[in-house]
Amino acid sequence: MARCWLLLLFWAFLWPAASAVPCHPDDLRALRGFAGDLSGGGVLLRTAWSGASCCSWEGVGCDSASGRVTVLRLPRRGLTGLIPGASLAGLVWLEELFLGLNSFVGVLPDALFGLTRLRKLSLASNELTGQVSSRLGELTRLTLLDLSANRFFGRLPDVFGDLTSLEHLAAHSNGFSGFLPPSLSSLSSLRELNLRNNTLSGPIARVSFSGMPLLASVDFSTNYLTGWLPTSLAGCDELKSLNLANNTLVGTIPSWIGEFDHLWYLNLSNNSFVGEVPKSLLRLKEGLATAGRSSGMVFTNMLLYVNDKRRALNEQPNTITGSNNTVRSGRNNSMSGNDNTVISGDNNAVSGSFNTLVCGDNNVLTGDHHVVSGSNHIVTNSYNKVSGCTNNVSGSHHTVSGSNNAVSGSNNTVSGSNHVVSGSNKIVTDG
Repeated sequence: MARCWLLLLFWAFLWPAASAVPCHPDDLRALRGFAGDLSGGGVLLRTAWSGASCCSWEGVGCDSASGRVTVLRLPRRGLTGLIPGASLAGLVWLEELFLGLNSFVGVLPDALFGLTRLRKLSLASNELTGQVSSRLGELTRLTLLDLSANRFFGRLPDVFGDLTSLEHLAAHSNGFSGFLPPSLSSLSSLRELNLRNNTLSGPIARVSFSGMPLLASVDFSTNYLTGWLPTSLAGCDELKSLNLANNTLVGTIPSWIGEFDHLWYLNLSNNSFVGEVPKSLLRLKEGLATAGRSSGMVFTNMLLYVNDKRRALNEQPNTITGSNNTVRSGRNNSMSGNDNTVISGDNNAVSGSFNTLVCGDNNVLTGDHHVVSGSNHIVTNSYNKVSGCTNNVSGSHHTVSGSNNAVSGSNNTVSGSNHVVSGSNKIVTDG
């Protein structure tokens, strides 16, 4: 007992010294510059980051031996403006950078790719734009890269052969286009690959999965990928989730698709497959239900989609929740969640964020970052793109085109003719 008390006293003596790691002056200068360049929540951050002991600041982590900053985690802080690349460049020991769920804009700063010690980089759910530089390949130590839910466009750089430590790669819900980079095949440590909801095209077989023994989750849904299901997937014994819905894949569904021991989610809907569902897949569905794992399994009416694609259950009013759902046609649907797509239909109620309404009439949309076309819609909140006619748009930071729209709020950009506009808005053209 006495020895235990001595150990406790020993650790109590050491703890203050361990927690009071001095902040390196270069890192202190860089962090102050970073906070000083931010808008929005940057005011609160500058208030919170007071004094010179930056290793004790919220969201900052330091190496216990050197006192150098190795971690910067600032999600959901309301930070706005450009990412302060020049200041980040001073954090030369940085290993983890999490700036997701803020409102950063602009392109990725070139200085970011000079942080060659980075292992984890998450910039998800901002408003970043532009093309991703091929300098991404210089971050050779990355194990996690999350660029999802931004406004990036262009081709994914074919540099993944230099990022062979990657375990998690997410770039969904952007505007990436072109073919899949063949260098994705080099990611031998990969566990998660999520590129859904982009405009990627070309053969899915450009990526070989045969060298990814740890791969557990693949989501290529809602793109324009073509070809047969790649046989290289058959060797991914750890696969738990496979979503290839809403592409233009062809051919028959192979029997090996039902032989994954760990699979709990499979979605191949809205493609151009022909033939019957293999018996191995039907047995897999039954086995999942018997094992009580059906709650995670979305079988997506596979027989309907395979034998008669037009018989997808879209003609009845549906209540749809969650993320990355697609309504190809129908009416009177109620949708909530994120990253949903309504390709056509009428009288739908859509709420959440990052939803796309391609065409239709008389829909009610609430939330942010929707893309809307058609007519007679009611759109509220902010950062929506609206085109069509006779829409009622309120909120802020909308981009509106078409004719006969009623626009209120502020910081909206309006083009077209015969609009009724109130608030502090920018009129691009007026008829």
